[in-house]
Amino acid sequence: MRAFEASPEVNAFSSKYDAVRAGTAKFSALERRGYALFDGKARCNECHRDSGESPLFTDFAADNLGVPRNSALPYYAEDQPDAAGYAINRLGASHVDDGVGAFLAGPENPNRKWAELAGSYRGKFQVSSLRNVDKRPRPDFVKAYTHNGYFKNLKEVVHFYNTRDVLPRCKPRDAGEKVTCWPAPEEPASVNTTQMGHLGLSNAEEDAIVAFLKTLTDGYEPPAH
Repeated sequence: MRAFEASPEVNAFSSKYDAVRAGTAKFSALERRGYALFDGKARCNECHRDSGESPLFTDFAADNLGVPRNSALPYYAEDQPDAAGYAINRLGASHVDDGVGAFLAGPENPNRKWAELAGSYRGKFQVSSLRNVDKRPRPDFVKAYTHNGYFKNLKEVVHFYNTRDVLPRCKPRDAGEKVTCWPAPEEPASVNTTQMGHLGLSNAEEDAIVAFLKTLTDGYEPPAH
């Protein structure tokens, strides 16, 4: 597994971003602006580190972004026992995904000394690498982002990081959800309120960051002249 994860099949480092670093390509003006925001005003690189010879765009830590519950997940309705008496989710719609905190408090934790940390990790999930964050099998393929798939495109994700604590609260499926209002976090404990939620980015700056993120997709081929 370690050899596979280190192989070019997983870590090709063949994105436009890598080509720019190698001096064989140039960012567009929009991409360049997005990268400057990523490293500056938007504070993205504080968790999605872009330092090192081949940056992986993660600090390998865990964080609670305050993502709303994704009520569309079938898991919340799988509370009825099957013929053998097994129910996938006995808590039904009241289940809360506590991420790393749930693992530390649960029986799968191999070190009971870690259990005392469970409370401080409630609702936290590993900071994902941003490499290939926009990679998809075909252009019309709809991706799902964050641990529960609540977001369906990069614009929604960046807008959430920018406005989570600025826009008013609303209920799921309310008019304006993901644009002019946000539902409450699924797990309000330990939400990151210091690095995100009120970044003060304009709509154009959000779009510039999205443009930069798309340069992290492997398989870049320079346009033919």
